[in-house]
Amino acid sequence: MQIFEFIKNRYILLTVFSFLLCGCNGQSNSQNKYLKSKSEFNDSLTEHFPNELATYPREIIKDKNISKNNFCFILYEYKANLNKVDSVLNSIRDISIGKYSSKDPCLLIVNRFETIDTYENRKVVEITDSLKVNRDCYKNFYPTPNFINYNSSSKSNGFLDKEFELYVLGAKSGNFWKEYNLKPNPQMPIEWANGYSKGVAVSLDKKTLIYWFIVW
Repeated sequence: MQIFEFIKNRYILLTVFSFLLCGCNGQSNSQNKYLKSKSEFNDSLTEHFPNELATYPREIIKDKNISKNNFCFILYEYKANLNKVDSVLNSIRDISIGKYSSKDPCLLIVNRFETIDTYENRKVVEITDSLKVNRDCYKNFYPTPNFINYNSSSKSNGFLDKEFELYVLGAKSGNFWKEYNLKPNPQMPIEWANGYSKGVAVSLDKKTLIYWFIVW
């Protein structure tokens, strides 16, 4: 009986150890892939991204679809520890060049007319309302992403849920990376036909952090 209990306990310990080992290896692989993906882009665009993946679940979006002016890197961190959310907020509040609410009706959104369907199926984007390409109120905003990949059951074509605050950490108009060979974006006003934007979107309610950069 004692021998049986010894074997049983040892089996349980080995199983737990194997599970933990697999988990550690998986985390290490995810970290390596993340750092490799991040290193593919100019440091000036990714310097505000975390160096380590410390939150789960998470999602990483890397897109280099130059023909659609969709050149971006986005890290979604869901169910983040509130201490981490507060820490990120404290680090970006004073250095942001623009702070907006995701429910603002006049956000200057890059690739505004991209939908889940056109994105996932790589379809040609149709500008369904040309009046939204250039509005007077856009002059008060820096560009922010479409966030079409936002992982939410309530997401719709267009943008984030209404609980997010967007902190733009850098944005300039112009074609700065000639190696990308980007054409003027027809979904943007002429003064922002090309450019870049980087920043962090934060939802305290959802405990979600979204780090982004986008070049178009």
